[in-house]
Amino acid sequence: MNSHYLSTSRSNPQFYTFSQLFEHTESTANGVQLESQWKDQTQQTAWIEFWQREGHELLEQKWHKHYPEYKQQIEEATAAERATWEELWQQHASKQSEHFWHIFTCAFENYENDLFNGLGDVDQPLSNVNEHLADLNIDQGVENPESCDELYFSANDDPYSLDEEQQLKLLGLPTSFGAPLARKQRKPKPQSVSDSESDSDNDSTLLIMSKDTDKDLALHSVQSRSIKKKKRQKVPNGRIPEFMQNSTMLKYWFKRFSLFSRFDRGILLDHESWFSVTPEKIAKQTALRLSGDIVVDAFCGCGGNAIQFANTCERVIAIDIDANKLAMAKHNATIYGVAHKIEFIHADFMQFANSTRLRPNVVFLSPPWGGPGYQKQATFDIEQHLLPLGATQLMQHARRLSDNIGIFLPRSSNIKQVIALSHVGGQCEVEHNYLDTRLVAITAYYGSLVKNQQPEEKTNDESTK
Repeated sequence: MNSHYLSTSRSNPQFYTFSQLFEHTESTANGVQLESQWKDQTQQTAWIEFWQREGHELLEQKWHKHYPEYKQQIEEATAAERATWEELWQQHASKQSEHFWHIFTCAFENYENDLFNGLGDVDQPLSNVNEHLADLNIDQGVENPESCDELYFSANDDPYSLDEEQQLKLLGLPTSFGAPLARKQRKPKPQSVSDSESDSDNDSTLLIMSKDTDKDLALHSVQSRSIKKKKRQKVPNGRIPEFMQNSTMLKYWFKRFSLFSRFDRGILLDHESWFSVTPEKIAKQTALRLSGDIVVDAFCGCGGNAIQFANTCERVIAIDIDANKLAMAKHNATIYGVAHKIEFIHADFMQFANSTRLRPNVVFLSPPWGGPGYQKQATFDIEQHLLPLGATQLMQHARRLSDNIGIFLPRSSNIKQVIALSHVGGQCEVEHNYLDTRLVAITAYYGSLVKNQQPEEKTNDESTK
């Protein structure tokens, strides 16, 4: 099964989650059985949650973008004109929902592939990596970071910035036949005003909304073979931190607003935090799941999760062993106006868990993954490669504080190991987090955080009362 890599926007990608409930049994290590209806149920639930969460806002944004005159004209519109506007709205809603449904279904196909790869053995390589790796012909030698196309080979950032040869390389197809010939550079065609405006739009790389003069905007498909390439905007080197002006780190700079939507207001990140901070949309989702009175963020780093916890919890205990990261987290929380709800503690979480009398409602673990090198591992062993301890030992320390635990893990984590973190006979919920069609990470929930256990516990509480 091939993976899809589509993008709506590099700085503001759409967020999808797919979750599965697993039970830890004696036979879990040998194999995990999914219910017969898991696929349809998961897809339907995920789509409903996404559309209820973001659908109306997406429709409104696109509507006012394509019809800026609507607000002014609707106030003085006649009954016939209002009917016309209503018809246009129905067409708009239908086209946009179809547009996002297409990207969603591609993400779900990726999820199906990622889930079964994750259920393999720890030392089992991904099935589609060894099969196609020999065909890939990607040149890694890049001298100028600004013209680096390799940055976009891995995901959903800006596929239209690739020329024809680079797209063939990405797909593992031959770029030429016979003896290599010198390629003549074509002169760029002059762009009209409407073309330049559409180039700046961050619509989907698969379905592109063209700016027609007629009110009935057409939604063009890739099948028309008229893919319009976007011009990549050059960023002045002076704005980029010096340690990021290389081909390895530059891609994180282009994603800065997906990490913090208020980045341009003075967000501070050190070198490690650029590739370890949780993207804001995922942090918001996690904060909603872990909402309550007191939450402990065991490895807060520069505050990506702690800031969002402050919006859903009464009190946040943010812990980190690095004083510099802790100071940055407090600064960033001030930018979001939530620093007063967070208590920043400079400590080692393991020592804190063994000595404190605090009993929070929830503990959140987002331990270091060992740097960007984790992406090279087909299957990430959470017992061997997490820092500073393996996942089982980290969970033991966290359970000293609470049985309700959420843990943020690499996208290639072995699901069997994740399930084994729950007690035998217990359950866990594994949530795959996608930005557009690209799997970013996995979040696992334990204790009463598992969705289907919540109603049962409420009933027990009521009977106790």
